[in-house]
This record gives sequence, structure tokens and C-alpha cells, in this order.
Amino acid sequence: MRSFNDGHGQVWEADVMDASYGNMLMVFWRLGSFDVYKSPLEAGNHLSAEHEVAAFSDDELRARLASAEPWA
Repeated sequence: MRSFNDGHGQVWEADVMDASYGNMLMVFWRLGSFDVYKSPLEAGNHLSAEHEVAAFSDDELRARLASAEPWA
């Protein structure tokens, strides 16, 4: 799990989640709210996805958040 600021001073968490059929998702949520977003990851398994997210810079996390879809 990673914490980062969105550029507007809001704190977000990013974590990985197993999706169906072996796919992986990166899930974002804003602290103090119910805002949740998701973005697919190309990682082959949960451990690889965790390493991928850990290696992202804050700028990369902000870019992925900007392109993420709301959790519906």
C-alpha cells in the first residue's frame, strides 16, 4: 500500500487487488471520503503487482489516478 498527495493536498492510498480471471487492479481511495477508483495492472500475480506499485513515483501514481475509473 502506498500513500501519496494528489497535487491538491488530498491524501490518497493506492493498493493492489486480485480481480477476476487472474487480472490485477490498482485501487485508489481518498482518505476521509468514499471516493474509490480502479485501474488495471499488467502484473501477472499479486506479488508482482505489489512490487510494481511500490516502484511507482508519486507522479506516476497521480497519473494513474487521473486515468482511473470510479468504482461502481
